[in-house]
Amino acid sequence: MERQAYPVVEQFVQLHPEYSIDANQSGSQSVTNYVIFGHRGHEPIIFKYFCEDERKAREIYGLRHFAQTGLVPELLADDGKRLIVQSHIPGGWISSPGDPDFDAVETQRAGHTLGQATATLLNVPLTPQAARDFESRFYDGLLLERYFRDILDASWQIHQKVDVYRDPLFARSLESIEANLPYILRQKRLLYHQDAMNMHFYKGAFMGFFDLEMCRVGTEAMQIGSLWNFFALHGEWSAFAQGFAVASGRQLDEHDLAAGRAFAHFLVWRYASHSGRWQGEAQETGTATEKEEKAAAYLRSIELNNRVGW
Repeated sequence: MERQAYPVVEQFVQLHPEYSIDANQSGSQSVTNYVIFGHRGHEPIIFKYFCEDERKAREIYGLRHFAQTGLVPELLADDGKRLIVQSHIPGGWISSPGDPDFDAVETQRAGHTLGQATATLLNVPLTPQAARDFESRFYDGLLLERYFRDILDASWQIHQKVDVYRDPLFARSLESIEANLPYILRQKRLLYHQDAMNMHFYKGAFMGFFDLEMCRVGTEAMQIGSLWNFFALHGEWSAFAQGFAVASGRQLDEHDLAAGRAFAHFLVWRYASHSGRWQGEAQETGTATEKEEKAAAYLRSIELNNRVGW
């Protein structure tokens, strides 16, 4: 990706001399797409080169959809191919308990301000027609109900047929998703940021979400569940709920807690089931030990998800 991205960015800079590429690229993370730090004058910006047209289309849609909130980067330029330029979200990730710079007061503030930001994001309306168009476009032509069902059916097969997934906790995880699914699907359709753990804070204050390429049509519970790793690592569900109530006027309750947790479990199974495309144990690669380690990692994620509460 680096060999593909740099010539495109360099050509863009030649055509737009107000932009420049930073000499120091430390901290730039390029896992799926390629990100290059730069400046527009004195303003720090991000050059983002996409591996797929679809990912770029989703990111641009999300950036425009949420632009009014001020919680996502500003789309500055689009080369019409695989490159976009966007503003840089300042700050960094919040420290976890046990880190040398961990600050409990800042973490509580982070939970509260994240709750406010999430409610603000969820308040952006998505028309029924836009929801239908976007939903089928980015679920491989499927509607949300079928998307859930395919992944759950494949996940039940994994639990029933693969020895390393026979632990009763796996069954309880799937049962909790099934039990909460009607509540999740009854909620209003909206655009949600599935990779919402891509966010920055500064001194505990929420600064913004970024990497919107996995924006999808979903529901409130799905957005909250996409943030579950924050609660599992830092706690602060109560602070989040208080901030959410400030911005939305609605207090989250036990149904919302259970539904968010259930969707967090669902995201674990989405990976385990290859997004519902699991075709049997022969599809899995790696040694028996590696398969056991992968299943154990999924089980630890489920255990962490279950620890979140008031």
